[in-house]
Amino acid sequence: MKIDIESIKYFLTVGMFMKTEHSSKRRNMLIRQFQKFYLTVKFFFVRDHAASTAQLSFSTIMAIVPIASMIFAIANGFGFGQFLEKQFREMLSAQPEAATWLLKLTQSYLVHAKTGLFIGIGLMIMLYSVFSLIRTVETAFDNIWQVKDSRPLSRIVIDYTALMFLVPISIIILSGLSIYFYSFVENLNGLRFLGTIASFSLRYLVPWAILTLMFIVLYVFMPNAKVKITKTVAPAMIASIAMLCLQAVYIHGQIFLTSYNAIYGSFAALPLFMLWILASWYICLFCAELCYFNQNLEYYECLIDTEDICHNDLLILCATVLSHICQRFANDQKPQTALQIKSETHIPIRVMTDILYRLKEVNLISENFSPTSDEVTYTPTHDTNNITVGEMIARLESTPASDFTLLGFSPKKVWNHDIYNRVGSIREIYLNELKSINIKELISYSEN
Repeated sequence: MKIDIESIKYFLTVGMFMKTEHSSKRRNMLIRQFQKFYLTVKFFFVRDHAASTAQLSFSTIMAIVPIASMIFAIANGFGFGQFLEKQFREMLSAQPEAATWLLKLTQSYLVHAKTGLFIGIGLMIMLYSVFSLIRTVETAFDNIWQVKDSRPLSRIVIDYTALMFLVPISIIILSGLSIYFYSFVENLNGLRFLGTIASFSLRYLVPWAILTLMFIVLYVFMPNAKVKITKTVAPAMIASIAMLCLQAVYIHGQIFLTSYNAIYGSFAALPLFMLWILASWYICLFCAELCYFNQNLEYYECLIDTEDICHNDLLILCATVLSHICQRFANDQKPQTALQIKSETHIPIRVMTDILYRLKEVNLISENFSPTSDEVTYTPTHDTNNITVGEMIARLESTPASDFTLLGFSPKKVWNHDIYNRVGSIREIYLNELKSINIKELISYSEN
């Protein structure tokens, strides 16, 4: 059977995003799941997450000793230090020398951090390493969620500091629960059926549930965006299953490194450990993309970006959106969200959000945040009777503001003087003519 490449390409880019009537709910649900998976894979490469995972892996390796030291310090304070050390050695059971080497590094870091000049320098290095890792993770997540405004400095200090202490404490609490579960399962060993279920749950289900919870927290709170918890559950479950599979491969993979111990010693496990970190971040970012499309699939019902729209058509779309907002405001109607404006103007939501951002940047509209919900609505910034098509075009075409002298170029010097003046005059006449058209007059008013 001959494969029609063009038909497959059409289905992946257009066909599966077209709404068809009389489709069954089951078919629509399957198509939606396929859309999410396809878009996740597509944008995983489009957004160049390979570079992000490499950067995250480097930051993780730089921060792993300070983070481990902090976790062990808090664990020792709560009396769980030996239990954590046992868990760590079990994870590197095939490479005991590597486990001993890493634990010695951690203990040495703690000892030197308490003495002499190193106490100040050590704390600074630890804080920088941890903050740098958290910042890199947040940047990667903000790239996925297309966040254009970064977290304020005050929130960075407060949130990152809280995270530094909450994560180790959470690990300690989970360690305490693990000890409790182990003792509980031992008491059930005499009961064949219940003992088998309890052992299976402790070995597989409990780690899976803990990992799922950790991924949910990571996906909800790490991006500087409003993420719905319900949209992160399924991707977090997938991520935790993938991580447990990767962990099994990592543990069994260390067995093949025993032959390299004679040459590399404790460093024999280092390449595999680095690959494990890299693969872990691949899983984490892939499922973060899945969270994004789980929440924002309707934004991709049309795969057109504003970069694909010519300048003239984009100005027409901007004028349409601004006219709609101004009309509703002038007629004392309730301001609308991006999705509501999209449903009335029929402009694809991805293009809509970019248009709203551009109009906000040139101070023609403002965002209004509801105190009772996550909705963001849009209203004009000044009197709608004074907003004209010419003003909108003048502002949009002058943003971002640029200075030719910074480029070492001046059209006034390069161009013919008469032609330069004529072009300026024609543009001024063009804008003045458009300034005679009020933005509200563009589209017909409707009572909605």
